[in-house]
Amino acid sequence: MPTKTGEQLLYEDLTYQIRGACFRIWEEFGGAFKEKVVDRALAEELKGRGFNVENQKRINIYYNGKKIAFYTPDKIVNDLILLEIKCKPFLTKEDERQFWYYLKGSNYKVGLLINFGSKKLEIKRRIYDKAREKYKNISVNQRSYQRISASTNKGFTLVELLVSIFIIVLMAGIILANYRVGGQQFALQRSANKLAQDIRRAQAMAMGAVECPVANCCGVATPTVPPRYGVQFINTSPDYYSYILFADCNNNGKYEPSNNVVETINFEGGVRISDLSIGDPPASKTQLYITFKPPDPTIDMRTPADETSTIARIQLINPNNQTKTITVNSAGLIEIQ
Repeated sequence: MPTKTGEQLLYEDLTYQIRGACFRIWEEFGGAFKEKVVDRALAEELKGRGFNVENQKRINIYYNGKKIAFYTPDKIVNDLILLEIKCKPFLTKEDERQFWYYLKGSNYKVGLLINFGSKKLEIKRRIYDKAREKYKNISVNQRSYQRISASTNKGFTLVELLVSIFIIVLMAGIILANYRVGGQQFALQRSANKLAQDIRRAQAMAMGAVECPVANCCGVATPTVPPRYGVQFINTSPDYYSYILFADCNNNGKYEPSNNVVETINFEGGVRISDLSIGDPPASKTQLYITFKPPDPTIDMRTPADETSTIARIQLINPNNQTKTITVNSAGLIEIQ
C-alpha cells in the first residue's frame, strides 16, 4: 500500500503477517503475562505461519562502515525485520529512541517495537533505509534554477495543453487501476488471515471447553458436556462468499440443521471460495467440515459422505483471479500459501 508520499512500504506483506500474529497472541493472553511467556508464544505463532524466526541473535552495530559493537534483538523474522518485545504499561520516548538507534546502526531496514503490556496492543513500525540517506543531502542550486525558469517561461499552446491533459488522464487511469488491483490483493490476504484465525478460534473454544454462546445450545438450556466446535465450508456455486463457525451438537464432525451457528463470516472485497479439497494428492469436494473435539482438541476433517483425511485445503480467489490456499493438517498446523 503506498504511503502519503507515494512510496511503497518495505516488506509490507511480511509486516502485515507479523501484526496478525501479534494480535492473535494479544487476543489469547492480553497484557496478563510476562515478557518471556509472550515472547515464546509469538515465536510459536510465527513459526506456525511458516516464517523463519531467530531468537536473541547477535547482530553487529556499525559506525562509518566499521563494526563497533553488537546488539541482541528479541527476534529477527525471515532475516528481514527486527522485533523488540516489551511488556510494560506504556512505551516511552526513550524506548522508541533507543530502538531507532539500534536499527540505524544495523544492516536491517525495518523494525517493529511491540508492547503487550498496555491496555491495548502497541506496535511501532520504524524504518531506516540507507539507500535513502545517500540522497537526503543533495540540494538544488536555487539561483541557477530561477535563471533557467525565467529564461524558459513560455505559455502553452492549445495542442500542448490537450496533450498534457491526455497524459494526466491516462496516468490517473493507470494509478486507479493499480490501486484497485492492490486493494483486491490485500482483501484476499486479509480474508485468508481471517479464515485461518477463525479455524484457530474454533480450536481454542474446544480446547477451553467453552460453553456454547448460543442460547439453548443443542436444544438444552445448560448442556452438561461442552460441544465440539468447527467450521463449515461450501463450494456448490461460484457465488459462495462466506463460511460458518458452529457448535457440533451431534458430535459427529458435521454441520447439520440441529447444530448451532455461532457466527457466519463473510469474505470482503469480492473474495470467495474457489476450491475445497482433501487428501494428497488433492481431491476436490463441494463441502468440508473441520471440527475440534475437546479436550485435546482432536481435529476432524471430513465431507458430508464421511470421507475423512489428515489434510484439507481451502482455496480463496478474488475478482482479479489471484488466489490464496489455506492448508490444515491433522496436527492442527495452518499454513497460508
